Amino acid sequence: MIKQETIQEILSTARIEDVVQDYVSLKRRGVNLIGLCPFHAEKTPSFTVSPSKNFYKCFGCGQGGNAVNFLMEHEKFSYPEALRFLAKKYNIEIQEEKRDEAYLEEEKKRESLYLINGFANEYFTGQLFETEEGISIGMSYFKHRGLLESTIKSFSLGYCPKNGQSFAEAAKAAGYSLELVQELGLITSKGNDFFRERVIFPFFNLSGKVIGFGGRILNDQVKTAKYLNSPESVLYNKRNTLYGLYQARSEIRKLNRVVLVEGYTDVLSLSQNGIKNVVASSGTSLTTDQVRLIKRFTDHVRVVFDGDQAGQNAALRSLELFLEYGVNVEVAVLPPDRDPDSMIRDVGTSAFQDFLDKNSKDFVILIATNIQEQYAHDPVNKSVHIKQLVHALSKIRDQIKRALYIKECSILLEIEERVLFREVNKNIRVEMKKNRRDHQFVQDAPDPVLTERVDHSNLQPRIADPVPYQERDIIRVLLEGGHLPHDESENHSVGEYIVSNVIQIIDLFESSLYRDIIIEYSDLLSKGIQPAQEHFLYHSREDIKSLCMELLLDPYHYANWSHRGVELQTQKPKEDNYRKDSLKAILRFKLFKINERITEIEKIIREGKETSMEALLKAKIRLQEERRILADQQGTIVL
Repeated sequence: MIKQETIQEILSTARIEDVVQDYVSLKRRGVNLIGLCPFHAEKTPSFTVSPSKNFYKCFGCGQGGNAVNFLMEHEKFSYPEALRFLAKKYNIEIQEEKRDEAYLEEEKKRESLYLINGFANEYFTGQLFETEEGISIGMSYFKHRGLLESTIKSFSLGYCPKNGQSFAEAAKAAGYSLELVQELGLITSKGNDFFRERVIFPFFNLSGKVIGFGGRILNDQVKTAKYLNSPESVLYNKRNTLYGLYQARSEIRKLNRVVLVEGYTDVLSLSQNGIKNVVASSGTSLTTDQVRLIKRFTDHVRVVFDGDQAGQNAALRSLELFLEYGVNVEVAVLPPDRDPDSMIRDVGTSAFQDFLDKNSKDFVILIATNIQEQYAHDPVNKSVHIKQLVHALSKIRDQIKRALYIKECSILLEIEERVLFREVNKNIRVEMKKNRRDHQFVQDAPDPVLTERVDHSNLQPRIADPVPYQERDIIRVLLEGGHLPHDESENHSVGEYIVSNVIQIIDLFESSLYRDIIIEYSDLLSKGIQPAQEHFLYHSREDIKSLCMELLLDPYHYANWSHRGVELQTQKPKEDNYRKDSLKAILRFKLFKINERITEIEKIIREGKETSMEALLKAKIRLQEERRILADQQGTIVL
């Protein structure tokens, strides 16, 4: 078990922005960073990272926490695994106490699966580099494909021997459970090697751990599939895996573009020749999960199709997924009988890149152009394909972009713009009705082209709803600025001021959660402890922790002009406003409660059920006077 002192050092050293940006493409917004949430499907960023507070919060799905929480949720690490990952990242030496046997049992299987895959990867690379069979068959194949040893090592390529049980025997001799080896798909139920007589392409997650393998048969005489992938497992899911992403992720983020190709060797060859922002879809049709994975790193995709690729039209239609997620797609079709690997080896990097630059066409425009070229004199088939294009156009959520595409397509297809508008609108409305039936949309749009609606369906209701905002505002100021001085003498904190003014009327709070926070704050103050934000931010109660994250990371921010070198003389630093904020929050709450009581008294008077009308009228007059005084203090007008 890791010592508490080491845990504290890891938590204080780890920067949330450093950790998250390895998995999510972040852009600055004010003092915070935003990006697409990696935990749920979204097209508009709601995932916020606060470097100053050192935690993240998604205002869509509600996930939030520090660097450890992020790794536990994203990589499915256990708590100790996440701590060890961060310790390695920041070169922190781990001091351990006696290990917890219960923890070891709980984590044993997952750790074992990663260890087995790591062992398998080392075994396959060893066979490729160190055995006669591996060198003569596997290495010869890779070198015939023009791959250098540096590339082979960088991507950890390997070879599995002909002997049907050589890996199984090696794994058994190394002490690994053959049951777990079989669960990962490395051996069959009969104990034979799954990838025998194949060159091996390992798949890595974004942390650099091996999660699965792809294998290519080299013996044309064997009647079996040319390529095999690991079966689905706890570690590997081909639908959300992109081959080469681990090696390409930094370059993709740097260039803000990814090149998507079909095959493993295409990735290897392009990467070796300087085009390092390249990935492949791991032998599957493009999936929503893969699009979301790409979207986390960039909004720009260049898809490269082989010149003789069968089913190219079907592949093109799969690219509609990018439009739905707001990704800009270019398509480059290579000359006949060419693939990226062979072409870049023949013509060189510069000529290949020039070809892509000159021949890449916008996906939507390419579809419209192909329709016009193929079906200009065939109105029946042309109308069928235009309807397919309309379906693609209806996936574009950005109103301006959609309108521009419609205008351009109307010119290319020689069809009236208003007709395309009408058909696109019809598709959008049909889709919206379908989504409403599935409880995915909550708003309708009379004209989806002219009036762009924001889809809030993935946003969780705020925790405090329907509790009055006056209560929420008091808690916001308490959690956000409670630790700051309330006056110039610094004798009292904002938290002390709020608690002393609210604790006597705590029973008026409708939210039991808010009452609990104020009472706990008061108890800590009575013990001489001034609670810091972190006390509630990492609270043992999930509802308190979640509320604190939500209040401390609001999805809407004032412009951070000082960040742009502009100082506003009239705008005080946020910290200077908490004294005023705390005063106004309490006044608003008291005023709200007085108005509530006055309304109740007026209702009783109207109903005439009370005999002591004089007492009620006196109470109403007294409350109205108190309301006037509070309104004057707050600077508002009461009608």
